[in-house]
Amino acid sequence: MRRRIVHPLIGLILVFGGIGFAYTLFKHPANLVRQLLFIVFIIAVAYVIYHLLIRRRTGKEHSFYMKAVKQSKKLHHERHKKKLSKTARAKSTKKSARPNLQRKRTTTHLTVIEGKKGKKKNRALF
Repeated sequence: MRRRIVHPLIGLILVFGGIGFAYTLFKHPANLVRQLLFIVFIIAVAYVIYHLLIRRRTGKEHSFYMKAVKQSKKLHHERHKKKLSKTARAKSTKKSARPNLQRKRTTTHLTVIEGKKGKKKNRALF
């Protein structure tokens, strides 16, 4: 049994929309351009509002997290530069007979902040 790709009602709406778009394109192109600019303007305003109001986080935890991310990236970048300089010197001094096997490595840029591990939980014994 074959499945329908598009529901007939949705297909009918798409056909009418295409006819309306073609009519507006040929009869009133200035209105079409104005409508498209208005849609772009509304999307831009929504994007700015999202970035300014919703996405901005001012909590303490988020600021601590962002600080840890920056420190981890800086540390990871410094280690990577040191590792590159060591491998460059090693390659220039000796040549290996075996071809190097490239391993896929995942880069980590976050550090683990350890909590209070030594503190025991105060539980009542039953």
